Amino acid sequence: MESDGHAVVYGAPNLAYHAEENSAKIRERMYSFVLKLLPSSILEIGAGRGKLGARFAAQGIRYVGLEPVAEEIEAAHQNSPTLPIIQASCYDDPRSLGLGKFDLVYSNDVIEHLYEPRRLVSFSAAHLNVGGMIVCGTPHYGSYIRNLALSLANRWDHHHGPLWDGGHIKFFSKATLHQIWAEGGFTNFTWGTIPSRRLRIMPAYLYCAATLTSS
Repeated sequence: MESDGHAVVYGAPNLAYHAEENSAKIRERMYSFVLKLLPSSILEIGAGRGKLGARFAAQGIRYVGLEPVAEEIEAAHQNSPTLPIIQASCYDDPRSLGLGKFDLVYSNDVIEHLYEPRRLVSFSAAHLNVGGMIVCGTPHYGSYIRNLALSLANRWDHHHGPLWDGGHIKFFSKATLHQIWAEGGFTNFTWGTIPSRRLRIMPAYLYCAATLTSS
């Protein structure tokens, strides 16, 4: 997919080992977290196969999903034929999509795949009025325990997945995730973590909600 001169290269993850179990756990936490914010409309960036989108729509929430991978959209429509998922990404010009404004923009496991993660921030802000919210989740790389465990086990090469086209290329901590959204005019952050399946004291996943207070 080409957009604004950028090649968006992304391969869907291989859900081997315990990856699907971990993904399901993250989806459940994020679903509950988003619903507590009481949005009437949601734009999801990186909708995948629409597993969360279908659940949001079933709650009566106006939902639109964006997904760059055609195969993922096809799989989503096999399960939810009427779910509105558009083949696009945060590298697209928001004006060309004509989606309007939403109460909340949601992205999960997206920002760590982006060459230019600030494009996600500006794209999200373009689809919010002042007072609108983002919810962003990503693997947690500000955890000393996690990083030490990976080093001691010599698992960094496996963990980074260098042979995964379009895999993780940015590695966020709470400080850097806060900084990138704050630069884009977001404040009033709320934070949460999800522990590792193997080691409960180790935070494996980081997420936040924040409010757009300037544009």
